[in-house]
Amino acid sequence: MGRSASVGKWQRRPQRVGVAVKVSSPDAVALGRRLLAELNRRGVEGVVEAESAVALGAALGPPRSALGGEVDVVLVLGGDGTFLAVTRGCPTRTPVAGINLGTMGFLTEHAPDRALDLLESVLVGEVEVEQRDRLCVAVESSSRVSGQFALNDVTISKSAPARVLTILVEVEGEFLSRYRADGLILSTPTGSTAYNLSAGGPIVHPALEALLITPICTHDLSNRPLAVPLTLPVTAWVEAGAEDVYVTLDGQIGLPLQPGVKVTVSRADQPLSLIREPSSSFFAILHKKLKWGEREG
Repeated sequence: MGRSASVGKWQRRPQRVGVAVKVSSPDAVALGRRLLAELNRRGVEGVVEAESAVALGAALGPPRSALGGEVDVVLVLGGDGTFLAVTRGCPTRTPVAGINLGTMGFLTEHAPDRALDLLESVLVGEVEVEQRDRLCVAVESSSRVSGQFALNDVTISKSAPARVLTILVEVEGEFLSRYRADGLILSTPTGSTAYNLSAGGPIVHPALEALLITPICTHDLSNRPLAVPLTLPVTAWVEAGAEDVYVTLDGQIGLPLQPGVKVTVSRADQPLSLIREPSSSFFAILHKKLKWGEREG
């Protein structure tokens, strides 16, 4: 099996535990304070990223994007949006656990009522860690997003309704297609349940090493979602005449994209280390989140 399917034990006793919360959620803030109090009681340093520190009344820590590089493990209390913001800068050596205090929570799979049990497992170094592939993004003539990671997806789209985009795509230097659509999503299997799913793309098990190419509202019905090996770099650009186009990472970081400027997406050399809920599985999450198999009435 490939790297993205790698599951193993993380057997370290952390000295510094990073904490980030969804600051707009009172429940996340309250639970964050409980976890910090428990860390203090156990003599383990809790490091709170800057945005969360204000809400938690804690010492000001590093920015969200830098938290993972300064601690041994990270706990994220919130939804998938908070999780994506915190983990973008996390190196592979720093595992992350997401505690679901949002809505769907495909990435934040740990239940809040088991947060203290999770913390205990983390502190004794007995948790399961799964590596999830990320995408590395390179944009010609730009350093703003180049080299950054995306866990879910990279999207090329318009900032507002306008004329249809024409997006050209190459796979490993070979021309693939000319998409006439409202945009294009390049997604990991982890991100297959995010924007890709809303655009009609397939749900893909995270163990598969694939890159999903999904047009948004295509105007050519022969252009269907396509999965290619993750080992093959994909390059996309928009034709001349396009206006107000952006390339966006995980729906959070955006950069204006001029016609002809190429965006290349490839497999990142650092996957994300995700702390799993041992009693759960990808299929169980699908059943729970998407209500699969439930009868109405």
